[in-house]
Amino acid sequence: MFQVLQVYVESIVVPAQLALAMLGMGASLSVQDFLQVARERRGVLLGLALQLLVVPACAVAYANLTGMGKGWATGLLLVAVSPGGAFSNLLTLLGRGNTALSVAVTGTTTLACLASVPVLLRVLAGPYLPPDFEMPTGHIVREIGLFLLLPLLGGMVLLRAFPERAAVFARWAIRLSTWMVALVVVSSLGSGRIRVGAYGWVPPVLLSVYGTLVVLVMPLVCRVAGCRDPDSMALTIEVLVRNVGLSLLLVHFFFPGQPEQGHVLYTVLFYGGMQLVTSIPTVLRHRAGKPILWWLPPRPAA
Repeated sequence: MFQVLQVYVESIVVPAQLALAMLGMGASLSVQDFLQVARERRGVLLGLALQLLVVPACAVAYANLTGMGKGWATGLLLVAVSPGGAFSNLLTLLGRGNTALSVAVTGTTTLACLASVPVLLRVLAGPYLPPDFEMPTGHIVREIGLFLLLPLLGGMVLLRAFPERAAVFARWAIRLSTWMVALVVVSSLGSGRIRVGAYGWVPPVLLSVYGTLVVLVMPLVCRVAGCRDPDSMALTIEVLVRNVGLSLLLVHFFFPGQPEQGHVLYTVLFYGGMQLVTSIPTVLRHRAGKPILWWLPPRPAA
């Protein structure tokens, strides 16, 4: 039963989850939002730099320092080069962070990933791939276009046509897409393809440490860059909560039929669950009016 469910999930639910998340995010974005981004560039430029440069570089450094095998490292890189997930916007809203900044960074990195994901994977994942591996750039670009950019633009059209209903639709679309990620995890666990202890406890510990480091380091980076707490909270969640749906969509391109593909899938699915758990302290602390990191003095919005 679970094997049949897994086939259904991989062929239908994963693409549908990704498209639904982007449709919901698009329904919360308008052309004016992007114009506002152009006028207030500092936070978004920092977010872009973190998402497109810093996070992938840190993932490579972490994989090398910890001696991750090629399957584990490739899975972490798939997560790192993906844009921020739409659920990060909802978490930022719940934590009373700068939601506009979160949405702007998610939107701009989603648009940028059409070009950035194939390039970053070719440059960064190359050392972990077989010598005869060819990056399926055309397939990656096509799937990003179909399941990210087109739904994003469709959501923006929906917002323009039905502005009164778009906000409710956006919230429920993002929530439903998150539940669909949970379905992917449950079906993988039930089918036996993902067992938390199947590869020992080193991989989940390494991934958990990586997520914890993101939560601890990113607020410091934002503080050094001069960000206020609402912006720091938004960018920290944005960097931590990745678009796991896109990563899952790309898993089948890497190590097909080899044991390493199981490592890649395990990494992406485990990170998908871990990132939500790891984000809770940041959300709750900022919502309560406390600094994201307890040893930092507060720096509220001006």
